[in-house]
Amino acid sequence: MTINNYDAFEKSVENSPTRLLDSAQSGRSDVTDCGLLAFETRYAEAQRKRAEKQVKKQAKPKSPDKPKCETNRYQIEADELRRMVHERLENGYELPFPMEIAGRYRQPFTEQGLRSEDNPILKLFVSLVPVGGKARASNNKTTLEVQSRSKLLTLDYPYIELNKEFLGAIRIDCDGVFQSPDHLLQELELLVKARKIPCLPHIIVGDLLGDGTYRRPHFIFLLPPGSAVWNSEDQRCRKDIVRLLVGVYNGLCKAMLDIGADPAAPATTMRMKNPVSPIWHTITPNWQHMPSLAEFSKCVDMKTNRQKLVRRAAVVQSGMGITPSNALFNNLREQAARLLVEWHFNSDARITGPRTALADHLHVALEKFAKGTGLDELKVAYVISKVADYMSVNFDPSKLQKRRNRGQILHVVENMKSVRERQRAGSRYSNGVRKSRSLEKLIAVYRTMLERSEDLSPERLASRAGVARSTAYRHFAACQQICASECIDKKEPAGSLIHKTDESMDICKTAKSQTKFPKSRIGKNEDVETVFMADTATEDDDIRLIEDHKAWIAAQESPAHARQSHHDLLNEPDFIFEYKPHLTALETGFWGDP
Repeated sequence: MTINNYDAFEKSVENSPTRLLDSAQSGRSDVTDCGLLAFETRYAEAQRKRAEKQVKKQAKPKSPDKPKCETNRYQIEADELRRMVHERLENGYELPFPMEIAGRYRQPFTEQGLRSEDNPILKLFVSLVPVGGKARASNNKTTLEVQSRSKLLTLDYPYIELNKEFLGAIRIDCDGVFQSPDHLLQELELLVKARKIPCLPHIIVGDLLGDGTYRRPHFIFLLPPGSAVWNSEDQRCRKDIVRLLVGVYNGLCKAMLDIGADPAAPATTMRMKNPVSPIWHTITPNWQHMPSLAEFSKCVDMKTNRQKLVRRAAVVQSGMGITPSNALFNNLREQAARLLVEWHFNSDARITGPRTALADHLHVALEKFAKGTGLDELKVAYVISKVADYMSVNFDPSKLQKRRNRGQILHVVENMKSVRERQRAGSRYSNGVRKSRSLEKLIAVYRTMLERSEDLSPERLASRAGVARSTAYRHFAACQQICASECIDKKEPAGSLIHKTDESMDICKTAKSQTKFPKSRIGKNEDVETVFMADTATEDDDIRLIEDHKAWIAAQESPAHARQSHHDLLNEPDFIFEYKPHLTALETGFWGDP
């Protein structure tokens, strides 16, 4: 080493570390009165330590070999996983014995190769599946779990979940049963020609039975590569783009309602039938056109509401007509809300499971509730299925009782074009609901007072029922007539709930002519009809809140319902559509797939 004028150390051949070390050992050091032998960089130090470790390792005697299971468990698992992947690639997929998969028994079969090997659409789908042991899959729709650290082996399961943080696909559930896959493609082509949807689905995956029928397919629309929608709780995530995707999903469901699209399924769950699984029959009819969300929004109806879509789907699939179907939907929805609140406050085990299992429990309970309707059981089952699926997905204990029930009078405002007409219809409906509730309260109190032989008067009746005195005066004669003739039975079957409000109002109109109103209530230019149909918005809201609180306390103290036994719906006949002979049926989705 030499020192230059800039106080920097420079390498020299003469004074290399080896020569300095040799000179120090021989007593002929060029640096007098200095114990410094040489300089060592950190790289040289690492090499020296590595060499010393290697020498020490070679000198250490070898210990006797231990069993492999005691040395490295992870190595054994990795070797086993590698062997399974190798067998899958060499021998293909094999179902060695009959097994219940995806809701029905499958006979043994084998399938060679990979479905995505020569298919670019399926390759794009595979790229949307998480890697690194994060992909969740299952043999049934209820529970999805991480089955394997190998993505190749995970892709053999019939149900799979795509990346939920970056949404790269739109899945549409279909409850239809078609004569063949070709008939389904014909229906989809008609929708494309009518410009209801911009293109055919990129992937169609369903269950092909031995009789040739194609049941409950999933339509998968893929977004262009690099156009996945970021869906996260991060503040930087744009929720307006997520809402755009949900709007496109609702628009596609509305366009395909006639062939069995199910809008009750959530839009961003990313849980679907796996098109690369050998269990299903998969079609990829669209390789060319891959629209973006903006192109989808220009083609489909973005102004539709999901709850109204569920109601329309119930009308289409049940074939009951919009008036009875919507009325039944309203009653079943109210009953489902009461059941969910009761199960929640009683800590019922049915409320703690996955949403699909909750929908099954709700379906059984609503089926028992709707037995007395007198309607066709199969048609009612379609409406029950839609109510159970929708309420199980949207169940929120804190907001369930406060949420608006949109679409209650869908059958009334169906053909109304102007907003003013719809508002008038909504006002008339609200007045009718308030009057029917007030009448029910007054009748219940009137019966109680009659049983106790108490003095009956409109003032006492209003005080006991918690309504305005004007309301008691209007309904007093109706209460007398109903209780006297026993028109309303306390054990009324569930089927009468559909027409309960109308019957009560008819009784009120019949009794109004017998009502003697005070002269102060009727002006010179005002007749009895105007006074009878007056708005009841002046009822005491505080008393209503107290009653709601009492109902909540009663729900907490009530015992939990006994577990219901499931009814077998698999033996029910399919519903035949006359105008679409190839669309053989629409399944409810209770025991089948989502």
